[in-house]
Formats: sequence, structure tokens, C-alpha cells
Amino acid sequence: MDICIRADGGSSIGMGHIMRTLVLARELRKKHNVFYTCKADDPLTDKYYAGIDFIAKQGFKVVKIDEKEIIKDLKNIKSDCIITDSYDVDEEYFNALKRIFRISGCFDDEKICEYYNVDFLINQNAYAFTFDYHVNKDTDLILGNKYIILREEFRNIPAPVINKDIKDIMITVGGSDNTNITGEIINSLKNSNFNMHVVIGPSFKHYDELKKNENERIRFYFNPKMSVLMTKCDIAISSCGSTLYELAACGTPTIGIVIVDNQLMAAEYMSKSGSIIYSDINDLLFSIEELTYEQRKVMSISGKKLVDGLGVFRIIDKIEKRLNL
Repeated sequence: MDICIRADGGSSIGMGHIMRTLVLARELRKKHNVFYTCKADDPLTDKYYAGIDFIAKQGFKVVKIDEKEIIKDLKNIKSDCIITDSYDVDEEYFNALKRIFRISGCFDDEKICEYYNVDFLINQNAYAFTFDYHVNKDTDLILGNKYIILREEFRNIPAPVINKDIKDIMITVGGSDNTNITGEIINSLKNSNFNMHVVIGPSFKHYDELKKNENERIRFYFNPKMSVLMTKCDIAISSCGSTLYELAACGTPTIGIVIVDNQLMAAEYMSKSGSIIYSDINDLLFSIEELTYEQRKVMSISGKKLVDGLGVFRIIDKIEKRLNL
């Protein structure tokens, strides 16, 4: 069957929607024809280019739609099923898609709409059950950490060795960093003796500025194998997006920082679960120094209990049952 994934990424949007749907897309295309449709401006700018280019480099066809004529352009898409992963949606959007496509599903992290006229709704977040979703009687609600989508490298990772002392710290804020949060984190730790392993995302704007900090204690990584880097480091400092779940699967004790408001619920829930603590950038050094060896061991165990890395297969099972109705 033909499956269309509707997601966007770029300098101002970030890459989170694209990164998680690509994991799903790679597994779905083993049985189905999977392609993407992405918003585009005219001429195409950094606002959307990074996302479109990245998807294309993964071997998926990308159909561009006008950011100002989304529904009109989607009417020209031929597909049995469309899966939307975007914050730029409303009830009218989903009502239109239900008329255009035989099957329509979506990802949701924040309960953006009051009512979802969809065939299935995926909220992979650990806090998903706190939302009272209003949906059709036959809508499949696919909710909770059982359905967390992670790349193959995060499956079946053995429990890490927790060292007595913290020496190596991973720093990651996602695929884009328009306000140079990464630089602020580095500066907050510049007077420490920790080794900093800093991940540079594909849509970073301030790398030239960051590079001035490079020395024997501060290393930068472009497109690293994240699971290897995570398990190498004693702790991580991370924004509270989907990277938290990758770190949990690796058993890496993590200090979370909330960069945008929609990360707060994940930060609070993961903190209550014992898998992370969350902090302010200005308090990072204090938070690290307060982390005990015993606390880090508990955080590692709690994270691995929360995320097993197999959520994508459970989601596909639900989607395929719907496709075969």
C-alpha cells in the first residue's frame, strides 16, 4: 500500500518530527511504498530545506506542498494512508484529511486539538495517559512509553557501567539550535575539569562561534552514532525532547534542560520516574556536583525500565491492522 508521511523540519522548526517518523518509515517500507510530503516556501529557504534534504538523503521521495496551500496541495496526493507529525494542524486539517484519504493517522505530543477525526493517534510520550483525548469510537489510541520510537541502534543495549566519578559529559540539544543554547551550556561549565562531548545538529547556525571553544576538553561531533557516544559518557546534558528517550534506553544518567515550553511535561514526568533530573543552564555545574554515584545508578536503571526501544514494532502492528480492515 501507499503510505504518505506528512512532516516538516528545518532551521526554525527543528528536526524532531522528521527524525522519529524516519524510524517508522524505514520499517514500514519493508512492506509498503512510503514517501513524504513536506511544506515548502518559494523560493525554498533554510526554514524547510534541511528537513527536505535530509529525508531525500535517506532514500525517500519528497513531495513538496505550498506552506500557504496545504489542504489544496494534499488533495493531489495519491495514497492509501497519511500519517501527520506536525504542530501546524487543527481540527479542520484532520477533517479535510479524512475526506481525502482512506486512512488518516497522526502523532500528537500536546493535545493540540479538542477533537481528532483520525483513524489512529500516536502519543509515544510517557505522560500520554494524562490527556483525555476526544476521538471517534473506532479510533485506535496508541499511547505511552510502550510505543516510544527509537532507531535500531537503541534496541537491546546492555546496561552501562556507572563510574564512581563523572569525567565525560555529553551535550545535545537536538537538530537545531537557533539561540545557541549549546554555547551557553559550554560557558556554564568552562571553569570545570569535565570533558565535554558536544553534538552538532544538522541545522545549527552558530557552529563557527562554538568552534572557538574547541580544545582538549571540548570535542564536537557531527552525525555521530549517538548510542555509542551516550554509553561512553558518564552523564548527559540534554534538551527535553525525544533524545531523553534515547538516553533512557542507553541507561545514561541525564540532566534535562527545558528549551521550549512543550518540553516541560516530558521533563517533569521523566524526573518523577527517576530517570533524569532537570535543571536550569545557570545551575548546571551545581546540579552535576550534587549528583551522587548511587543516584546515577538509580537513574540508569529507571531509564532502561521506562524505554525498551521496541515501540516502533508495536505501532506498526496497530497501523497494519487498520490498513487491512
